Amino acid sequence: MTASGLPACQAAHLSGRLRPGSPEVGHRRATLEVTNRGDSTCVINGYGDLRLLGADARTVPTDAWRRAHPAATEVVLAPGDLAVRELRWSANPDEGEPAGGPCRPEAVRLEITPPDQAESFGVPWTLGPVCRGGWISGGAFTGSTPNAHR
Repeated sequence: MTASGLPACQAAHLSGRLRPGSPEVGHRRATLEVTNRGDSTCVINGYGDLRLLGADARTVPTDAWRRAHPAATEVVLAPGDLAVRELRWSANPDEGEPAGGPCRPEAVRLEITPPDQAESFGVPWTLGPVCRGGWISGGAFTGSTPNAHR
């Protein structure tokens, strides 16, 4: 149970999608939207874990970092509600990475493990390579309204 007394959101009851953001010089952004598809209210509190997978279903190098803002707080999700997490990564090769092509193997899927859970769920990754050793960062999940990002 969480501090609010509600159960933590389970991967089996969540679905997600990535909404690309405006690119910046050398960096890319996306919003990870996670929707409660279960029949009851649950809570997401924190960051969870991220892992990029390639076409062969093997892990692509991923170095997930947690940003301090926004800080982790309980996000209560009624059925159909969603939480969001802003992600950012480098599109520029780092020292030792190829400069003439993709800096890393191309990922095709992002696996998300909800905070304090062992099981994960995935979303398609069509946002290009994640350079600098697979460095990807983001703050904690925050609340959103179901129609805000559709």
